[in-house]
Amino acid sequence: MSAELVFAVVGGADLCLKYGNILIQAYQDLKNADEIVLSRVVWLEAFWSRTVSQIEFVKRVAQTMAPEHCRIHIEVFEILRARLTNAKSRLKSLIEPSHQGNPVKKWRVPFLRSSLDDMREQLEMWQRLFDPTWYLILRIENEVIDKEFSRSLSTAANTINTTLVHIISPLFLPGNGLDWTKAETVAYSTTTMVPKIGSSRKYAIDSIDCLSSVELAQLRADTERLAHKLQHVDPDVFGLLKCYGLVKRKSPLTRQISSIDMVFTLPPQSGTPISLRQQLLQPQVFSLTRVLELARQITSAVSFVHTCDFVHKNIRPETILSFAFNGANDANASRVTYLLGFDTFRSVNFHTMRTGDNFWERNLYRHPSRQGLNAHDKYTMQHDVYSIGVCLLEIGLWSSFVDYGDGTETPVGNTTPSKALGLKTEDFEPRAIGWTVSYGHIKDHLVDLARSSLPRRMGDKFTSLVITCLTCLDHDSEDFKDQEEMHDEDGVLLGLKFIEKVVFRISEVSF
Repeated sequence: MSAELVFAVVGGADLCLKYGNILIQAYQDLKNADEIVLSRVVWLEAFWSRTVSQIEFVKRVAQTMAPEHCRIHIEVFEILRARLTNAKSRLKSLIEPSHQGNPVKKWRVPFLRSSLDDMREQLEMWQRLFDPTWYLILRIENEVIDKEFSRSLSTAANTINTTLVHIISPLFLPGNGLDWTKAETVAYSTTTMVPKIGSSRKYAIDSIDCLSSVELAQLRADTERLAHKLQHVDPDVFGLLKCYGLVKRKSPLTRQISSIDMVFTLPPQSGTPISLRQQLLQPQVFSLTRVLELARQITSAVSFVHTCDFVHKNIRPETILSFAFNGANDANASRVTYLLGFDTFRSVNFHTMRTGDNFWERNLYRHPSRQGLNAHDKYTMQHDVYSIGVCLLEIGLWSSFVDYGDGTETPVGNTTPSKALGLKTEDFEPRAIGWTVSYGHIKDHLVDLARSSLPRRMGDKFTSLVITCLTCLDHDSEDFKDQEEMHDEDGVLLGLKFIEKVVFRISEVSF
């Protein structure tokens, strides 16, 4: 490890701590301006307390990190430093040079509130960049990291510990706790809403089929491990709902486990969920800023799943749900987006059967090497990245690539490619190339569509990001080249590559 890189990480961390502490103290001196300002400052204090613990941890273990990991932390700390100094300059303009009592005049209090709101938004955006890089440290097998982590008694570290380390906590729920007679399907989605017996409270359910699995023991172990980690995830940061628990369902004939249901807690005061597919089938009625935020939430969710050493395998608009704030259900309501559809997820180390299906509407979101009845390649994290690319292209154009006929709302069957996609059903048949067959023409069409139609809608940066995702498995990919070198023992390098090439770049897009 280069000493210069370690010093740069520590130096960047120290600058963040310095400017952050100055800013927090300045806000604390103003928190009596009114009750709204007080509540904003209290949130900021809690956020900064957690962040300080994480930054101090990075300083102590910087010498154990790979050069790529150090470089990303240097960049993340520089982003935070810039945001803290900008906030300090803005706050300075609101404070009287000399004051007695309250340093902010009443007419400036609304501007102070706005400053605090902007600061919160900037810090939450930064947190989405920082947390995945921080979590990846815990994946490194190193005695120094283990020792420092075990020493940490801060609330933040304990929260991360319960998130990423297997813990003993109630996980399996009674099989008769949910009222399946009142189950409701979410339109154009793979997720089901089921109420608790004797209650109006509903839960989101993803059912994992166990009857067709040849590795049931491994599947159950992976499901339990993922559920443990999702029990303590922060939905607002990572775009993933908290897992309330698991329910084993048995076949009435054989009494064998037929499925394991992942039960997710819904956001508080949320309205009826709407799938991304349903949104894409409707005209866009909100700003491009909202569209971009939706895309960021999806990439954050996938980043967390990968950090936990899983692949999702089912990223498409039918597995993404949005909930309106305060129960509002109109099309223009502000919404929070979450990734679900965990019915086919797997550990990255689990060698799945390379079997698929011929549903074109699913193959659309699969890399050419994973399409058809018999997939050519083992599923890797890059295959998820490709799926993200297709979804981001669809989101950027805001036009569904799948048309549902006859008003059906089921996630598969009776569908046709949309005009926006520019393909026909027969185009999803493999094409002969020498002695083999290939689905590469579908990917090539999507890349051409991104290059021709996306820039005028979402700009060059977003377009470049989409193309990066779609070509991540190409042998000449500039951003994901040398794929064999990215597969280190801890799986950290590939996670860093996703953060650097996808999460960071989407954070740089603005309108």
